Amino acid sequence: MKTFYINLDHAVSRRSKFADTDYQRFRGIPRDEVPQEIDTKMISMWNFGRDAHLARCGCFLSHINLLKYIVKNKLDDVLILEDDAVQVNEIPTEYPRDGIVYLGGFLYHRKMMNDKDPCIDSITGINLVGSNYRMLGGLSYIIPNWELADKIIKSIDELKRVRAVDITYGNININQYYNFPGSFKEQGVESQISQKNKNNKVMTEYYKYQKLKS
Repeated sequence: MKTFYINLDHAVSRRSKFADTDYQRFRGIPRDEVPQEIDTKMISMWNFGRDAHLARCGCFLSHINLLKYIVKNKLDDVLILEDDAVQVNEIPTEYPRDGIVYLGGFLYHRKMMNDKDPCIDSITGINLVGSNYRMLGGLSYIIPNWELADKIIKSIDELKRVRAVDITYGNININQYYNFPGSFKEQGVESQISQKNKNNKVMTEYYKYQKLKS
């Protein structure tokens, strides 16, 4: 399996933990390089803030650029990490080939305005994200084949507007799976998008968004 981690040029400390791995760095897009097309196409809440909106656009574009790289080079079995992912469990060697396979993130209601904790009974191993739920966070996921990456790109290109990359993935007609417990959890470092949305929480290997202990 080929593994990439998305990393901004200035985030030197975040990539230090990958130094002794064979993971390949994939350059993240900073807010000052976001093209007008993506800026206009991205939907953010009215109170999100201009800098946070552009950072979200950069994150979105970083993931999409990596998918395009996968397609261009016809790569199969690619693990994509954000640079605050920390491995805590083994990476599965067998998984579905017809959808995104998450190894980290958090499960939430499909209807984003539902603020109740979802009650989901996960089995050990591969689970299908149910129709009433969605996976949030682009922390860690497998693209099993380049054809799927191509399908994702084409599906997103057809959208008139997009949201954050994790929400957008859940809004297109692509199967989503997750391996339980997750192989990765979130490191708990300062958000590079918005402190307002972080709320001192991290994604755990149990696909929960958990508050950090003070």
